[in-house]
Amino acid sequence: MKYGFISKEDLEMTAYPPDTSAAAVVLCDYGTIHFDYVTQNPIVVYTRHKRIKFLRRAGFTHGDIVIPYPGWYKFKSLTAQVLAPDGITSEVPKKDIFDEEVYKNGFRQARFAFPNLKEGSVAEYKYEIESRYLFELPQWFFQDVIPVRWSEYRLSIPVIYQYMTLLNGLPLTITESSLGRANLSGESSEIRLALKEAPALREEPYITTMADYLTRVRFQLEREQYPQRAVRPIMTTWEQAAVDLLADEDFGLRFTKENKFRKVWDAARPQLLSAQTPEDKINALYTFIQQSFDKETYFDWYGGLDFNDLYEKKSGSRSEQNLLLVALLRKAGLESHPVLISTRGNGLPVPKYPFLDQFNHILTYVEYGDKTMLLDIGSTFRPAGMVAEYSLNGQGWLVHPTKPRWIPIPPATASETCFGAFRLDEEGNLTGKIQISDEGYKALDRREAFHEKKPSEFWKEEVQQHHPDASPDSLTVDNMAEPVQPLRSKFNCSIPGYAQVSGDFIYVNPVFLSTYYQNPFKSEVRTYPVDMAYPFKERVVCELIIPPGYKVESLPEPVRLVLPDNGGRFQYSVENKAEKITLNSSIHITQLHFEAAEYDRLRSFFGMISEKYGEQIVLKKI
Repeated sequence: MKYGFISKEDLEMTAYPPDTSAAAVVLCDYGTIHFDYVTQNPIVVYTRHKRIKFLRRAGFTHGDIVIPYPGWYKFKSLTAQVLAPDGITSEVPKKDIFDEEVYKNGFRQARFAFPNLKEGSVAEYKYEIESRYLFELPQWFFQDVIPVRWSEYRLSIPVIYQYMTLLNGLPLTITESSLGRANLSGESSEIRLALKEAPALREEPYITTMADYLTRVRFQLEREQYPQRAVRPIMTTWEQAAVDLLADEDFGLRFTKENKFRKVWDAARPQLLSAQTPEDKINALYTFIQQSFDKETYFDWYGGLDFNDLYEKKSGSRSEQNLLLVALLRKAGLESHPVLISTRGNGLPVPKYPFLDQFNHILTYVEYGDKTMLLDIGSTFRPAGMVAEYSLNGQGWLVHPTKPRWIPIPPATASETCFGAFRLDEEGNLTGKIQISDEGYKALDRREAFHEKKPSEFWKEEVQQHHPDASPDSLTVDNMAEPVQPLRSKFNCSIPGYAQVSGDFIYVNPVFLSTYYQNPFKSEVRTYPVDMAYPFKERVVCELIIPPGYKVESLPEPVRLVLPDNGGRFQYSVENKAEKITLNSSIHITQLHFEAAEYDRLRSFFGMISEKYGEQIVLKKI
């Protein structure tokens, strides 16, 4: 593919035959890797050239380009242009290309927007990145959220470097490897990988990151072998990796050498004076760290300033704060170790291979008696023992001096109970009281929402989202500052015209609040797994006093649904005694991972819930 040369057929294309619904399509995405021996130390040179066809206005959003890269890499030679259907070319001016730091850990991004896009336009861009980092080569995605007609990755790697290949997703169209000749390094491995007509993989709810499901290839340096020299393993074993890390000045010695955190310990020690139990010590030090640092949002598990300097600056990544907590817990006499993890947004971990670049965060592991706990500094509304949602990625690697191992990251349950006691009048108006009790991740989310917005404003918006004419008032909130306790909200509420009155009949829905009025799984087909972060429960209880002079004509039928292996349950019943109707409904999901083959059953499960939540009680005038 040559920059600036676009075929007449591509320019005149009005639809992409393999997917006629596509609003945009990647015509070609072409990348290369080669090693440049300008000096004795090689430079990895990565190039990319991408061309996109815009078929309809709905696809113009794919003309906003963001290219992330590590700040210690050299990013260069970015050019971009648009060719309109009438043949007019618009280049992206240099002044409209922005290169900016996005995280304090040095990661950067180049971004720009293609100008003058029209239906039928073809846009392209190319750039180059240079790096001396040999351990991991730039990964390549053959798939995108829009269709990709052709994607190709070519690598020329000196044979002295042996890389392990990690390929996931669709089978490739071309997989070729041969020996060639590199300039100064002798023979090279010439690798060609390509995929034709990769379908769009659109983002759905309940995933880790799209990178886990897109077809991609990664390369990790496994060993080096120079001529007439013995093989030097780069990737060894998890046991050896733990030994090396714990002896590393930028990791293990940061929390084992007391001089690196002595000032912090001196400041923290008074917080332990009243601590009587291991739990007291854990909570005291957890709170101390929370209150001593600014609320940073980035991850950086390796290297950095010593903890004394970070404490004085009140600044450190979430990972560094967790590593400091390891140091303080150990100094306080508790057994504590770091746990390396890959966050949900970073991708699923790969326990099979001992490469450390898969990790981007640290959790704090503490063991006392026969109990263990994982700690994760961050939100002040998250109690000790509850890790952040972004950390719930299945498992993490415990960096232990003698027993390094993968351990599970158990999630708390998100639980919500909605109780309503109402009276319905003959005009269909509903008045009464609502009580909401939240626990686990549901309580965490709601406390953070209350911190950003007044609880009264929050509940007004929440209720009016379902019932626009509702008037919640007289709100009280209990346990806002006690994250280990359930968060309870209570308020009065009137909903004019809640029920439909038709002649002698009133039709009323007893489910007054729920997250599942609609099925969260909209797509009929899903080609990758469903991955929920944590189990959840929702219970709705409604006590409804019917208006005088009416009787119950019909009630929704009770229902009980169970997913295979008891992965989820739904129970629903409505009973009538005298003038009171009582609804009891509960949803409980315990299985977190569902393969694509299980999607139809899961979608049907939630579809039946939303259908049930739409059913009405029928009242008849006596």
